[in-house]
Amino acid sequence: MRNKVFCACILFGILLNTQLYASELKVGFAELSITPELFDEWEDVNDDAQFDQDIDRWTDGNDNNQFDPIWMAGFQKKRAAQGVKDDLMAVAVVIDDGQTRIGIISADTIGLMRKFVLSVREDIPSGWGLDYVMVHATHNHEGPDTQGLWGPSFLKSGVDESYMELLKKDFINALGMAIDNLEPAEMSLALIPTNPLTPIEDKRKPIVIDDDIRAILFNRPDGSVIGSLINFGIHVELTWDKNLEITSDVAGYLRRGVSEGIYYDDQLIKPGLGGTTLWLTGNIGGLMTSGPTDPIYDPVLEKMIVKPSHIKARAYGYSLANSIIDAFHAGDFVPSSKSSITVRSSEIELGIENFMLSLGTLLGIIDTDLKFSLFPPFMRYLSEVAFIQLGDASIVGIPGELYPEIAVGGIENPEGADYVITPQEVPNLRSQFPEKLNLMVNLANDAIGYIIPKSEWDEDPPWIYGETEETYGEIVSLGPNTAPKIHEKIIKLIEDSKK
Repeated sequence: MRNKVFCACILFGILLNTQLYASELKVGFAELSITPELFDEWEDVNDDAQFDQDIDRWTDGNDNNQFDPIWMAGFQKKRAAQGVKDDLMAVAVVIDDGQTRIGIISADTIGLMRKFVLSVREDIPSGWGLDYVMVHATHNHEGPDTQGLWGPSFLKSGVDESYMELLKKDFINALGMAIDNLEPAEMSLALIPTNPLTPIEDKRKPIVIDDDIRAILFNRPDGSVIGSLINFGIHVELTWDKNLEITSDVAGYLRRGVSEGIYYDDQLIKPGLGGTTLWLTGNIGGLMTSGPTDPIYDPVLEKMIVKPSHIKARAYGYSLANSIIDAFHAGDFVPSSKSSITVRSSEIELGIENFMLSLGTLLGIIDTDLKFSLFPPFMRYLSEVAFIQLGDASIVGIPGELYPEIAVGGIENPEGADYVITPQEVPNLRSQFPEKLNLMVNLANDAIGYIIPKSEWDEDPPWIYGETEETYGEIVSLGPNTAPKIHEKIIKLIEDSKK
């Protein structure tokens, strides 16, 4: 009898240890440079930030008798890179709770179409045990064209296919490195206000801004930081359209500031937290930015900065980093009471109702897969939404640029809107999340453009809010029915998570 009791105790101990081991959170970070190689140099003779074959001068750096540019994305076409200010990065994290393993890749690119994302997932070794991988673009307007919309002309893509192949390999290598770096971790969360001296501006009415910083911190038992996920909504474009140097812009300064410290000309102003920082772009439809006439204050230089520049991007990125560092030292990060991971994702079929995007897709300028229908809209597109529960936090993957009023409320039906209807995207998304902290990630697993409330859709005059010309968002949106469908699908994922 005594031996039976002894054996039962041993068995119970083994099961208990196994359960504890299985529920132990592990995390691993990694980062790789994804800066493209520049072969040819060129001089912008007429100072229009566009390469004009008949005006501008160039040097054949690789002796192949043709101009080999890196076309920069996000503003005008023909913007060829002249140099590199700082490296573009792919940052990866792998998080494992003993039952579920997920990976997130964040890359300093304008956007990544779902066809490319699926190709990345297909090439990930099955032996790595990844249950789900989110591929995110920071929406960087100061790096290479990865969608095709910013080439030398309307009829020619700006994508370099050899660069895209290297990008895919770098993503997978970064994930593999993150897996190799997996180690036990504790997780804490913070909702951090931004500095009012570095505000976000909403460039389209109604003025609704989702402007808090949402942060997840992973640390070792000794308190040292392994890495962090930082979610914030602003267009990564503060050096603006005349910049011809590749840079990670505001996202890069935030990452370096949080991890390495805030530096001005090699002088350390404030120590960082250590570890690796991964930026996740938040809700930026509308559009959320600090534009070429918007002032921000630089406390180190002790002056207001208005003109777009690397200096402005540095001031803004470091302001965000400073808020995060201060929140850490103030004890504002709250430990997560649980560490389990669950993932729900779903395909979503969207109609392409935008004629120009339809044409660009049919011509192969935008490299993606289409479905066709006998009924309008005749061109259909499969995208994806995701809902990840990570302890007391959640991460929502949104395939485009969400107007903040869909997230936090404030949708209107202004005079001049194309549809006289009540708001369709209700209730607001943030009111539905059960977790203590929610990260909403735009440009996740796809790049479908703006996601505009249907009751604010304005493609035909008269223009809303008395505007004198067409509002910008509709030009780069799939259509007026995109937002209601995405809102409905996300709500469904949230409801399913509560069952």
